[in-house]
Amino acid sequence: MPGEDTRSAKVFLMDTFVELLAEGSRNQTEKAFKEAIRELKRLDTRLGYENSLIDELNRSRTLKDREVHRLVRISKEIHASSSGGFSITLRPILDAWGFTGLHPHRLPTESEFAAWKSLPSDEAVSLSPDGVTIEIPKGLQIDLGGIAKGYAADRAAEAMKKSGIESGLVNAGGDITAFGERTWKVGIKHPRGPGVFTTIPVRNRSVATSGDYERFFVQNGIRYSHILDPATGQPARVLSSATIIADTGTDADAWATALFVKGPQALKGELEKRGMDWIAVDLEGNITTSGPMREFCPEKLPEPRKN
Repeated sequence: MPGEDTRSAKVFLMDTFVELLAEGSRNQTEKAFKEAIRELKRLDTRLGYENSLIDELNRSRTLKDREVHRLVRISKEIHASSSGGFSITLRPILDAWGFTGLHPHRLPTESEFAAWKSLPSDEAVSLSPDGVTIEIPKGLQIDLGGIAKGYAADRAAEAMKKSGIESGLVNAGGDITAFGERTWKVGIKHPRGPGVFTTIPVRNRSVATSGDYERFFVQNGIRYSHILDPATGQPARVLSSATIIADTGTDADAWATALFVKGPQALKGELEKRGMDWIAVDLEGNITTSGPMREFCPEKLPEPRKN
């Protein structure tokens, strides 16, 4: 993606590598990168798995914080609008699968599934009308991992803009927010091999992809992905890759997860209503898209290239 007139920086935060790209002089871009990294570090300590505000909320069941309140409110709205395709209350069953690093990957036991299913869902997360207080019932734990990177990309981009950068891009582990008048070329990863299967133009928008190739394990020949269906607690098995192009990274991140879980037929109307574009690859390699994306995608996933 970088060009001759583009400067870049890279840092490991939010449990992923974050790449910052900006057009401008060395002094201008270095200042912008410094501010963006400061913002990313702030969010890392607030929204991460451990020693964060989310960790505090899960322990004490109550938290007063406007930023977290806003993110939880957005998450609850997407949960409702996606018919439950996106959820922030999967933490206990993600733990059981081993997708949060507590123990090696394994199949949860029937008792673990039963214990999780007995818990309330996103609807039980209480938000105060004043935009400050979040409360969760006993046993429930929330996890903003499905929206935090997209939000972080938005905030880092905003920090660069405030530093005087007119055109730039933030790539937070595949959650991309581009700003300014420059058109960037963004590759969509091949879900079954190295490289990309298409490249799309992105200007002043955000892109996020959810795929079963990101974090998974294979047992007895079956692939188990970390993206769980909130209705069952089992890995979603509708698509191999789901990409959303939206106005914000926050929306793109969360809706990519919802699309991966529910599939395009279930969410097509909602995505169109919100002005989002999408690219979906099913388990047989068939590719469906929103109208504007059709010219950039084949109907069938090409064979992955060999290294």
